Amino acid sequence: MKLSVNHSQALLDLIRAGHVRADAVEWVDKLPLSLIVETREFFPSLAFHFHPGRFHRTQSWLTHLREYLQACPQSPYISVHLAPLPWLWTNAWMRHGRLLPGPLRGASVQRFVREVKWLQERSNLPLILENMPALHPTRFLFESDPAVIQKVLEETGCGFLLDLAHARIAAEARDISPEAYLSALPLERTAQIHLAGVRTGRDGRLFDAHEPLTDVDYRLLEWTLARVQPAWLTLEYFREEPRAVADQMKRLESYLNPT
Repeated sequence: MKLSVNHSQALLDLIRAGHVRADAVEWVDKLPLSLIVETREFFPSLAFHFHPGRFHRTQSWLTHLREYLQACPQSPYISVHLAPLPWLWTNAWMRHGRLLPGPLRGASVQRFVREVKWLQERSNLPLILENMPALHPTRFLFESDPAVIQKVLEETGCGFLLDLAHARIAAEARDISPEAYLSALPLERTAQIHLAGVRTGRDGRLFDAHEPLTDVDYRLLEWTLARVQPAWLTLEYFREEPRAVADQMKRLESYLNPT
């Protein structure tokens, strides 16, 4: 296994000072392309990976993807969200707190499978799909249903990007343990694992805070690695705290080559 870490200035400063070592830096498309190009000048030998996240079946998005991949040429995969819930429904809840009626589970899943195949036909890299958290505690749960995840991966032949924070949230929505939820997933397809610290929100439910990993997160990672050995572990920590970056990276390094 190798270790990648999402971009932050704190990470780059630590790497430059020789305090930490990463096998790759993960970039997302919320960051400007110019920043990737500029950073490459200072770190010419460091691998850059691009994680698009949500994708859209448009020519403009495909052009956007290709531009970012050109700036991140070491990307081993195109890693996108396994998100059969249409963006209209997701956006309505996340940005406006509105729950729209529907959509139909079967139609949404089949539409998403067609969109993945559309992207596969236009891509040179293999696709891996990332499990989503539960958007709402009782609605739209089909998006994180293990049976849906299995179906999509089988019909598209894609690998699996296992996000353990998302899995914890999806498990809580079902009132089961994270281990029980993970056991129902197609772990044998796992190519990469995303790690991020969850927290409890004002509503008393977990959310993907991208805070430092806790002992609970490390124990769940150990449980998972006893069952699957992905090519990549990826830390997604969205804060500029050098000590937290360094501490998490050093602890994760112990899982790369266990004795």
